[in-house]
Amino acid sequence: MSEDNKEWRFLPLETRNGYWNMALDEAILDAVINHESPNTLRFFKWNPSTISIGRNQSLINEVDVNFAKERNFNIVRRITGGGSVFHDKTREITYSIVCPTRFLEKLNAKNVIEQFEKIEEGIVLALTHYGLKTEKGVIHCPAIFLDGKKFSGNAQVRKKGYLLQHGTILLELDPELMYSVLKAPHNVSKTKMVKSVYAKCIGIRDKLEFYEESSFLSSLKSGFESTLRIKLKDGTFSEYELRMAKNLVSTKYSNKDWLEKYE
Repeated sequence: MSEDNKEWRFLPLETRNGYWNMALDEAILDAVINHESPNTLRFFKWNPSTISIGRNQSLINEVDVNFAKERNFNIVRRITGGGSVFHDKTREITYSIVCPTRFLEKLNAKNVIEQFEKIEEGIVLALTHYGLKTEKGVIHCPAIFLDGKKFSGNAQVRKKGYLLQHGTILLELDPELMYSVLKAPHNVSKTKMVKSVYAKCIGIRDKLEFYEESSFLSSLKSGFESTLRIKLKDGTFSEYELRMAKNLVSTKYSNKDWLEKYE
């Protein structure tokens, strides 16, 4: 498959558990690198709610594991960088994109930050359809803000000239739940962190007079098509990807050794 192919595969919104969501992202990256699959955009949700930690983070420092177990949440370590994230099953949409870095370079996104932001432009454009003006910035990794408050965090991994970028689109906030399962930084109280989240983060539903999921997803899809200058064609996971993901779920993402590698 040509790296310059402007027709990409689109994997419409579906809901899976945390292990499968991360395994599928890695399987897509491997498949695209090996020319088994085309460049891909995917939308997904999480059930059960899941905590994902960055590839270099310590589980014990980041997550109240007992609370997560009591609530039957999944906990996964990503292959991407960035900080710990609570993926609420009802309050978030997540996207992932896999493509060659060369593709983004041809869109004049030359360095890592520019490539992050080029991909984020799809989300930015989607929100302009609703009359919302966003700002860009960095918290851990490049993020997108509304009224100075973060609603989208994004992370990457790069391999053999390709990248996987995935990120959150926060629909609503529940900081109390978030900081029941995520640990506050050393010497900072949970109460202070909850206040901080209210001060620094926002769900996009707070800014929309009307939110309807299928319409919003359609705007997102169009946003990515326009900013990346591509045509998205509905597709499905290949047998290659599903086979690899199934293996990754058992050998990596649900495996204690991977999750606890820095303990």
